[in-house]
Amino acid sequence: METKKALVAISLICGIFLCGCCPQTQKPIANPIDKDQANRAIVGSYSDLAIQNAIIAQHTLYPYHFVNNSADLNTIGDRDLSVLIKHFQQNPGEITVQKGSADDLLYQARGLMVYEKLLEAGIAQNKINITDGMPGGDGMPSGSVIQILEKAKDTPGSGGGMQVQF
Repeated sequence: METKKALVAISLICGIFLCGCCPQTQKPIANPIDKDQANRAIVGSYSDLAIQNAIIAQHTLYPYHFVNNSADLNTIGDRDLSVLIKHFQQNPGEITVQKGSADDLLYQARGLMVYEKLLEAGIAQNKINITDGMPGGDGMPSGSVIQILEKAKDTPGSGGGMQVQF
C-alpha cells in the first residue's frame, strides 16, 4: 500500500513538474493590426480634411457640381454642399454659385435649390448670402482678374456679376 502511495505521489510531482516545463502557447490575436491599412486610413483622413478646408475656403459651386442642364446636384456637388452646410451651421458666410453658361432660369433654379438645402439643414436665412461672383480662397493677381473681366465684358452671354440674394 505504501508503494502505491509513493507511486501516486511521485506521479503527481512529475506531472506538476512537466506542466511547469512546457512552454505556454500564446492565444492568437483576434484582429491583428494591418499597419499598411492603418497608414492608408490616416493619410486618407488628412486628405479628406485638406479637401474639406479647400471647399470651405472656395465656398463655390461650379456648373460641374450640377447635373448637366439641371438644378440637381451631382455626387461631387452633394459632397461639397454637405461640407459647406456643416461649416455654415456654425459660421455665417457666402456661397458662390457660378452661373457659367446656364440661362437665367436655370441659374435661378440652382440658386433656389441651394437655398432650400441650406434651410432644410437649419441654417438661418440671415446667415448665408448666395451670389454669382469670384470664388473664395487665395485668389489671383489683380492684373489677371482685370484681363479676365475685360474679356468677359467683350464676350456676349458671359453672365458675370449677377447677384442672387434670397
